[in-house]
Amino acid sequence: MKTCSLSEAKSRLGKLADQALKGQPTVIPRGGKLVILQAYELPIHSDEFDAAIQSGKDSPHRQLTRKVLAEIWSEGRQRARMAQ
Repeated sequence: MKTCSLSEAKSRLGKLADQALKGQPTVIPRGGKLVILQAYELPIHSDEFDAAIQSGKDSPHRQLTRKVLAEIWSEGRQRARMAQ
C-alpha cells in the first residue's frame, strides 16, 4: 500500500482512483489519522451495508502515535519501492 500527502493526492486523484480500482490502495495521512483510498464493492442488501458501516464505527482502533505513524510511512515507502 503506498502513501502520499494530501496535496499530492489532490493533484493526482484521478490516477490514484484508477489505481485503487485495480487493487492498489493509497494511504493519505490527515490530522494524525489515516484516510485510505481504495475500491469498494457495495453489498447486495442494504442491511449488509449498514452492518458493515456500524462494525467499522464500533471496532477498536490503534492509537496513532508519532512512532506508529512513522512505522506506517516507512512500510508504505518500502512497498511503493518494491512495486515499481
